[in-house]
Amino acid sequence: MLVLGLDTATWVASVGVTRDEEPLAEESCRAVSSHTEILFPLIARVLARAEVSLAEVNGLGVSIGPGSFTGLRVALSTAKGLAYALGHKIVGVPTLDALARTVTAWDGLICPILDARKREVYAALFHRDQQGMLHKLTSDLVLAPQALLERITAPCLFLGDGVEPYGELIQERCGPAARLLPFATHHPHGVIVARMAWERLRQGEADDLTTLVPCYVRSPEAELKRRE
Repeated sequence: MLVLGLDTATWVASVGVTRDEEPLAEESCRAVSSHTEILFPLIARVLARAEVSLAEVNGLGVSIGPGSFTGLRVALSTAKGLAYALGHKIVGVPTLDALARTVTAWDGLICPILDARKREVYAALFHRDQQGMLHKLTSDLVLAPQALLERITAPCLFLGDGVEPYGELIQERCGPAARLLPFATHHPHGVIVARMAWERLRQGEADDLTTLVPCYVRSPEAELKRRE
């Protein structure tokens, strides 16, 4: 099964193609101005490298958040458009889960954190068992980094674009029990999004094209203003 994975939840856009669980091609790049401008060229290059066409793709995986409100909408609208036009199935993949899956060798807690601005982060806690299975211990959260760190009392690996602005705070609060990974290498990857989508598609599962929406965790700014 060929699956195309899209992620534009952060300032890095990533597109990947997998055949079942095996990666065929991936490309990631920084969205300097707009995810919209780079997403379709990324898709075209990745498909060319994988030597497959859109018509051959069997399903689509798309990162649905939390993350950049604009970025999430770009990837989801693109994936929905392709799924509708080509008759493909679509699967929404939680961004923090995909980010946690980039960690393969760590026995403690895993905490992906994304900068949510307003002095808050999006975060969730995960743990990998002895069989290598990743377990999600919390729901997706949006909270002050200080409040997040109060929940962590064991060795923990932090990754995501929230590491850079809050790295010093993490080291101060957690000391040597904290390990920080650079976002340059451990960002959401299109092949991981595609693989996670394949895991559901092979079970006969898919999301409803008409009802799949981004997981913002907190309301977009425009919605907050309407409520005031």
